[in-house]
Amino acid sequence: MTSKILIGNLDTEADEDGIREFVLPIMSQVLSLEVPIEARTGKNRGYAYVVVRTEEEAHKAVSLLHGRNSLGRNLTLTVVESAPVKGKWYKFGAV
Repeated sequence: MTSKILIGNLDTEADEDGIREFVLPIMSQVLSLEVPIEARTGKNRGYAYVVVRTEEEAHKAVSLLHGRNSLGRNLTLTVVESAPVKGKWYKFGAV
């Protein structure tokens, strides 16, 4: 099952290629990388999401990269827990 990692405290000058170069030596099974861009400035918003193949790899990456310096900033990494699926508050045909 895939796992998502939030990388925070990124420098706004960091681009997608630079982030890939930083994380790929540690996270060899990166499935996707999402870097939200601020529409007004065209720079990243200071965080990114990385999806990796396994939860074990996500926890390994967090333990190895959390607090590491990138472009003068100490990065914060967190494994994003998936939100529980909520049941419907109504039932059709309930008697």
